[in-house]
Amino acid sequence: MIGGPADETTLVAARAWFRHNARPVTIVIPSYNDVDLIREAVASVERTCEHAEWEIVIVDDYIDVEVVAQLRQLENSRVRVIEKSERRGFSGTVNVGMSEAPGDIILLNSDIVAQPGWLEILQYSAYAIDARIGLVSPRLVYPDGRLQYAGHYHARQHAPQWWSHFHTGAPATRPVANVAGYNRGASGACLYVTREAFDRLGGLDDEFWLGFEDVDYAMRAWKLGIRSYYQPAALLVHHESASRGYSQGHRELASMRRFWARWEDQLLTRRLPEDAPLDIVFGPASGSLWEAYVRRICDAQAGRAVSYHRVSDAARDEELIQRLSDGGGIVIAADWTASETVWLSTAGGGLPVYVLPGVESAFHPEDPALQARIVAGYRPDFDYVAPNPWVQRQLPIDTAWEARARVAPALPPRELPAESERVVVVIGATASQRERIRATAREFAHVVMPLDDIDSQADLDSVIGRRPRVIVDFVARGNSLVALALMSCGAVYVLPHEPVLGHEVLDGYNALRFDPGALETLDRSLADSLAIDSVWSEVRSNGHATARRIAELAPAEFGRALATFSASAT
Repeated sequence: MIGGPADETTLVAARAWFRHNARPVTIVIPSYNDVDLIREAVASVERTCEHAEWEIVIVDDYIDVEVVAQLRQLENSRVRVIEKSERRGFSGTVNVGMSEAPGDIILLNSDIVAQPGWLEILQYSAYAIDARIGLVSPRLVYPDGRLQYAGHYHARQHAPQWWSHFHTGAPATRPVANVAGYNRGASGACLYVTREAFDRLGGLDDEFWLGFEDVDYAMRAWKLGIRSYYQPAALLVHHESASRGYSQGHRELASMRRFWARWEDQLLTRRLPEDAPLDIVFGPASGSLWEAYVRRICDAQAGRAVSYHRVSDAARDEELIQRLSDGGGIVIAADWTASETVWLSTAGGGLPVYVLPGVESAFHPEDPALQARIVAGYRPDFDYVAPNPWVQRQLPIDTAWEARARVAPALPPRELPAESERVVVVIGATASQRERIRATAREFAHVVMPLDDIDSQADLDSVIGRRPRVIVDFVARGNSLVALALMSCGAVYVLPHEPVLGHEVLDGYNALRFDPGALETLDRSLADSLAIDSVWSEVRSNGHATARRIAELAPAEFGRALATFSASAT
């Protein structure tokens, strides 16, 4: 199938639900001298909606007798044509058809070809996922299988006057484009509108002649507490020209001006007071050390009320969303499992901030589906605080969004111990790596203490309590928090060469690094640390000083980031 197979799990669930809960729908197709395209669109509905109750209302906006006569040839018991006396543009034409609908509505462009399962999945998504969903948009692909629509976003940092489509031109099978989720906008090319949503929203704003009308519709829905959803398992082919380009006519520019006259205060010129409250949300992906760090930098923000919240899993927490939605302040996601709750709580206002522990998808290399879900949750609406330059560079590669601030995470270290014991702590090593380190340690009369990882203050305290001479860390760290804590324990910190911590962990100054592909370099670093007191003394002292300095700087740097984010949305 064009665009790859639909999500089979969602398709099976949707069809099972549809058998017992199906609702009739009115499919509204605006027409502008496009009879051949409409003929194909109608045929695709007939092919794919055999077991559904539907009608098609074609509304002509070309106002030509011959064209209307051709459209009337398509009429039957399920298809009818509405004539108008004057042209009204896309929104005005669609509104005529929507006003004829007795129940749920689907807006469908004339150049759409429906694919199997689309209607069942859209209706299922509108009713079975979240009672607050009122608008659902599908995945739209060009005939050659590239993505045309995978959700809307406001390009606030790159072209703040425009809204864009996620992943346009990418392969339709791109994993992150196939993650269902909430979306600020909606696609007028194909949009499911529940009856309840239509009764509350009414039709599109017909002052939008061309462009922005669908995003405006979704934005107005969010203001009323009606949620817009993107469902990629529903797939349709859209024949819209792939070479349309970005030059805009006067009608589209007029629509742009109308949109920003309405939404400028929320999206372009947002300002928050310097004492705006902070609400911080932790999810299960926040370890205890990470939580302690985030609490420290937030508690240090003088003059701000600070509240902490917790969600039990990555699913939205409706009770917390309701409480936070009324605050209008800064809501902070501390990890990916909190991001959906934070984003939904600020969809109608407020400032969402994401304190990144790293590029979190990298923490789950064995689970591509989870990786895609995590990256899809990195939304352009967030202002990001990156933990290091590597994450700051990687985020735009993975998502196109920028982290406008960077704060290296660290907790204040204890006093540097005067002496060490004959202990080598080894973290995250394989059995063969441990044996190699034991051989070198025995040579210098040291014992090896193996650990899987450092997950808590208790783990860190156990390391500090042993007063090790050397700590060898094989665990890939997404940020400097644990690394700096280990560097401040009074031992020489030894770890593989990798780019993530290159800004905070400096080989030969505050740590010793080795080539993981040439373990003789590990042998040499370990032997120097155990045998040469000057190496041990200088490296551990510099490591402790680095951790102390970064911990002292973090709260002020975080405060400056919040001030920047609060000053402007762009």
